[in-house]
Amino acid sequence: MKITSYTNTVNFLQTIHTLSKEDGNPQTLKKGQDVVTIGKEARSLFDSQIQLQEAPEEIAQEIASRFKNEGKLNYVESEEQLAIRAEQQARLDEEIEHNVLAIIIPHIQTNEKLVNSLKGASQQALDATYSTISQNLLVHNVGNMTEEQRQAMISLGLEKAQFIADNYLQGKQAKDFMEAMTTIAKFAVNGVKNDNGTVSYTIEKGPLVHAPDDYIHIDDLVKEAYPEKWQSFKDKIVAATEKQDKDALVDAFKEYNQLVKSIYTNQPHLVQGKIKDYGNWQENIKNTEVSKQFSQLDKTSLSNFMEDIKTTNAWLSNEFLAKDLKNFQRYLTRNH
Repeated sequence: MKITSYTNTVNFLQTIHTLSKEDGNPQTLKKGQDVVTIGKEARSLFDSQIQLQEAPEEIAQEIASRFKNEGKLNYVESEEQLAIRAEQQARLDEEIEHNVLAIIIPHIQTNEKLVNSLKGASQQALDATYSTISQNLLVHNVGNMTEEQRQAMISLGLEKAQFIADNYLQGKQAKDFMEAMTTIAKFAVNGVKNDNGTVSYTIEKGPLVHAPDDYIHIDDLVKEAYPEKWQSFKDKIVAATEKQDKDALVDAFKEYNQLVKSIYTNQPHLVQGKIKDYGNWQENIKNTEVSKQFSQLDKTSLSNFMEDIKTTNAWLSNEFLAKDLKNFQRYLTRNH
C-alpha cells in the first residue's frame, strides 16, 4: 500500500489550511468547505504537493483508519481524553435536574398503595423514593456484590424509606408508604442473582385492587392454554381497531369468550393451579424477613442520618455508599 511520507498527519493538515489561504492556487480548498473532508480537490493537492513512496503496512493502516466514511476524518481520542470527556458528561448530567421516573411495581395492589401514599408529597420525596427503589431494592444488576452485601443494600434502602416516611409524610400516608416499601423490600430479598450480577425477581401481578385473593388474570390463562388462538385474538383486535371495524371487534371478543368458557369447563385445574400458585407466593412474601444490618438509625435530620449510616456500615464499599448517599441527599435537598 502506498501512502504519503510526511513529517506527520498534523503537519499535512496544517499544510492544507495554509495552502487554502493562497491566492491563485487552482487546487486551493474553497472558503466554506469542510476542511476535514478529503475529496477530489484534497486528493489532487495531496498527490501534487508530496511525493508518494512505500511505507510499512502498519503505518499505512493507522493513517488509513483515520480517513473513513468517504474521506471524512475519523478523529480517535486517547483513553485519557475519553476519561476526561466521560467525567465532564457526568458533571453535566448531575447539574441538570431531572425528575426521577416513577417505577411501576408489577404487583398491582402494592403499586396502588405506594402511589396513593405519595399523593400530594413533594417532588423531593417522590424522587428519593423511586431512586431508592431502583438503586437499593429492585436493582437490575449488582455487579460483583456478595449476597450479604446485596441484603445490606436492601436493608439500607428500607431505612431510607423510613427516613422519608418520618420526615416527609404523615399519618395514614406514612403508614401505607412503609407497608408498600416493606413489601417491595421483601420482593427484593427474594431476588436471585446470577454469575453476571444480574438479579431476577418473581413478582406476581396478583388480584386487582379490592378484588378477592382468589382473583386470577384470565388472560394469562388463555395465553397459557391456547397460545396460538390467544395471539390470533390479539392480532384481530389490532386489525379491527386500525380499520375501525366494530363488527370485527365484536366477533373477536365472542371467540375470546368461548376460549374462557372452555378453560373453566374443560380445564378447571388450570384455574385452581393459578390460585394455589399465587397463594404460595403470597405466603412466601409474607414470611420473608428483611435484614436489619441497617436499623434504628438517627433520622432526626438528614446529616445525622447519613453520618449514622457511615458509622454503622460494615458491608458496603465506600465507593457505593458515597455515591448512594450523595444521590439521596441531592434528591431531598434540591429546589423545584
